[in-house]
Amino acid sequence: MVSRRSFFTTAGLGLAAAGCSTFSANAAGTCTASCCPPAVTEYPYGNPADTFRLGIAGFTFVKFKLDKALEMMKKVDVHYLCIKDFHLPLTSDAAQIAAFHEQCKAADVKGYACGPIYMGSEEAARNAFEYAKRCGVKTLVAVPFEMKNVPGKDKPQRVSSRKLLEYVDKLVKEYDIRYAIHNHGPDIPYLFPHAASAMEMIADLDKRIGLCLDIGHELRFDKNPVDSFIEYHDRVYDMHLKNVTANNKSGRGTPLPRGKIDLLALVKALRKYRYSGMCSLEYETNMNNPIVDIAECVGYFRGLMDATR
Repeated sequence: MVSRRSFFTTAGLGLAAAGCSTFSANAAGTCTASCCPPAVTEYPYGNPADTFRLGIAGFTFVKFKLDKALEMMKKVDVHYLCIKDFHLPLTSDAAQIAAFHEQCKAADVKGYACGPIYMGSEEAARNAFEYAKRCGVKTLVAVPFEMKNVPGKDKPQRVSSRKLLEYVDKLVKEYDIRYAIHNHGPDIPYLFPHAASAMEMIADLDKRIGLCLDIGHELRFDKNPVDSFIEYHDRVYDMHLKNVTANNKSGRGTPLPRGKIDLLALVKALRKYRYSGMCSLEYETNMNNPIVDIAECVGYFRGLMDATR
């Protein structure tokens, strides 16, 4: 929990030029290596001094059609959306995708990535990359799995797949699209339960394969998400922003100011390591009427950004 006093303390952080293992920089000190997300100074919204932006993960709006989701985003002045397939189906053609982007543009929203997309075969993986290409995004948030028997389950379950990741390794080279694996926490301990479980599988693969770090699930597995970000910062290409009530399986989603994650420490780390991706709020509580809670979360996180700039 961030105290009122510490919340308003501006941190004097050095902007260390830490990036991926193939780091290269332009005159502004921004990573230009192909595996890095594009510098957010290119994006039209937000303070140009920031290296990252606040967005919203599409799953936040699973109960709403796109027009209502965009209306809520406009109310809280957030302009980046991670596209979910219930708003834009995986089978969408060029005309449908163009119409989706036009609808977003009218609300001053940019669809910056797709996912999470679950894929259990090479065909499904290629279809997801084709979808991302048609959508015009450079980041695909995904969960590669294979069906296996696991102890305590009477039916095969989705399990983390190194085999499919070896095929994805070829696809990221072919499409030049980053692939961000979403961690799942203790509820599904055999499907990328924490960041390290993903990194163990991808450490030797193309650097464009990285993480969508869900900080809430990370804490629910009793892993400090700030430490996880610092350790793997050069392979974090997207982030699902949330707070939870406990560092175990019983932890539940709660508005950002009232959970167990030290979000001030997280924002300081994002600045120190010049994270250049999105922090997308994934709010999974009170999902039938989330606007008040979303507004509180957005205001709090922006306050942290202001206090640490």
